[in-house]
Amino acid sequence: MRRLARKIARLKSVLLLPLFAFSCASYHSPIYQNYAEWAAPGTDMAGSDVVIFDWSHEPGVITKVDGNDLGPGYKKATLLPGPHVIEYVYYAANFGEHPEGRIEIDLAAGHSYCFDLDLCFWCNPRKYAVWVDDITLDKIAWGQHRDWPSWWL
Repeated sequence: MRRLARKIARLKSVLLLPLFAFSCASYHSPIYQNYAEWAAPGTDMAGSDVVIFDWSHEPGVITKVDGNDLGPGYKKATLLPGPHVIEYVYYAANFGEHPEGRIEIDLAAGHSYCFDLDLCFWCNPRKYAVWVDDITLDKIAWGQHRDWPSWWL
């Protein structure tokens, strides 16, 4: 009986140890912390000399900014003005295509930009549109808006 009790105690510790390690690792993840903003190296968060690049409409789609990998918990970035390379990947369920690409864009100081991606499930062949709006000037900074009606999904 004691032997069985020792085996059960050992088995509990073997099963609980990986769960404890996973919970500690998830505590440090951006998703757990709900990080919202990523800052480029050397960027101060205050002032009108920075650029805000927001992708909260499509969280998790932006994968890299200037070659720096981003965690899935980020929804916007504070960047220095000038040219930047932004990479995106979108894995839509039941779409048949996975939109991915690179955006090479020159960002202006003090401006806010919004990334957006729209899929057309009714279009044959499947279509998607990717664009970046300059919110400060209220115009498209990169890409094209969708050319299908919004009610088409």
